[in-house]
Amino acid sequence: MAQRYYTIFMLGTAGSGKTFLTRTLNDWFDDRRLDVATLNLDAGVRRLPYNPDIDVRDIIDIDELIDKYQLGPNGAMIASMDLIATKIDKIKSEIDYLKPEYLLIDTPGQIELFAYRSSGRLVSSIIAEESQSVSVFLIDPSLIIRPEGFSSLLLLSVSIAFQLSLPQIVAISKEDLIEKQQLERLERWIEEPATLIADIRQIQNISLTQQLSLSVIDLLNQFKVTGELFPISSQSGFNIDTLVGTIEREFGEKDDFYE
Repeated sequence: MAQRYYTIFMLGTAGSGKTFLTRTLNDWFDDRRLDVATLNLDAGVRRLPYNPDIDVRDIIDIDELIDKYQLGPNGAMIASMDLIATKIDKIKSEIDYLKPEYLLIDTPGQIELFAYRSSGRLVSSIIAEESQSVSVFLIDPSLIIRPEGFSSLLLLSVSIAFQLSLPQIVAISKEDLIEKQQLERLERWIEEPATLIADIRQIQNISLTQQLSLSVIDLLNQFKVTGELFPISSQSGFNIDTLVGTIEREFGEKDDFYE
């Protein structure tokens, strides 16, 4: 029987910071001399700020797919995810060979390829079946300046958690790039969801989108989604300890986690 391990899936929209968080968490575990490995599932990425221990680019050539099947960039990414699913046994054997205690998975930039295609769900389920798994969903602050943008990203996070059937932690990335006033507004929306509703209602001539936002927020409040959010920064390290502590609670108590 293969050794069980702890798996952390990095999720979020394109540009939300999944890859840099993978690097930061890898350094965090490595600095504490914990056995950590990284898995890159993005066949189309050109450069990475870390050296993946397992890399799908070693078994799938995105440029070859484009030339062979006359595909555009998006079509090639779809084909690559389907091919990754056919190579999952090879990927699993590499994981089993490394026998990490912690596995960090950097998912494709286009979240819909991983979360909403059957091939992506198959890959995540096979990896997760022999590990204790959690997902970290990153929210790009540039997409949530308006309250309706904030509510729609929260709804997306819930939808993806439902699709992948993984415990989920939601964090706002790039805290170092958020203006102080915007950060204060976001923290207020997180701590007191009623203020988010009030901000939407203050808008004159409420549109259908804003009405839907109010309904979404009401639904999310019922499931207490907004109560677990916090900002992080992979660049400055802000709240990374908080994120790891939250991951630890999902995995359960582990005495040597910080040793």
